[in-house]
Amino acid sequence: MVYKLNPLEVDLDFEDRVYQLGDAIKVQVTLTANGDANIRGGRIDLLCEEQYSQTGTTFVPDTYASSTGAGQGTAGSTRNVGKERKETVVHSTVSFLEPGRIASGTPSVNTTRLQVSPSPPPHFEESIALQADAQSSWMFSWTLVATVDVVRSRNPSVGRVVKVNLPQGPVGGSVDAKPRMTTSKRKTGSSNGV
Repeated sequence: MVYKLNPLEVDLDFEDRVYQLGDAIKVQVTLTANGDANIRGGRIDLLCEEQYSQTGTTFVPDTYASSTGAGQGTAGSTRNVGKERKETVVHSTVSFLEPGRIASGTPSVNTTRLQVSPSPPPHFEESIALQADAQSSWMFSWTLVATVDVVRSRNPSVGRVVKVNLPQGPVGGSVDAKPRMTTSKRKTGSSNGV
C-alpha cells in the first residue's frame, strides 16, 4: 500500500481575541489537496494543557565533609528542587468535514463554530485552592487544532494558540481557599478531671 506523506495543506483561521468559557469560536479551515484525496472526516479540538509546578528548597549534605569529619556540624548546601507535570485534555470538539473527495489544487473552505464548553478544565478548582500557596500552582494554555482523516495517508493537522479566559474564582463556589474553624459538639471537662 502506498501512502502520501503530505496529502493536504491545512490552514486554520479564527478571530484572535480572548474567549470565555461558553463562547463560540467561528473557525474557517481551508484545505488544499496535493493530489485527489478521499476524506473520512475532519474535526476541530480545543486542547487545554494543564501544567502543575511546585518549587521549594532542600538541604543536601556534603558527603565529603561528613565522611572525613571536617567541620563541627554537617556541611552542605541548599538547592532548589521542584516538581512539574503536564496533562493535555480535549476540552471541546466539533466536526467540520463530512466524508468525501477533495480534488487536487482546488481549495476547500469549511466554516464552523466551536462551542467552548462552559465547564472549566479538570484542575481548575485545585488551582483556585492553591492561590494562597506560593510554592504550588496550576497554569493553563489553550490550542485550537484542526485534524483531517485522510484515507491511505497520514492525517494532517494544524494548531494555533487561542486565548481562553478562566473565571477568577471557583465555579459554583465549591472551593473555599480559607481555612475553617470547627467547634466541638460536646462539652469537654477540665483538664484536672473535675
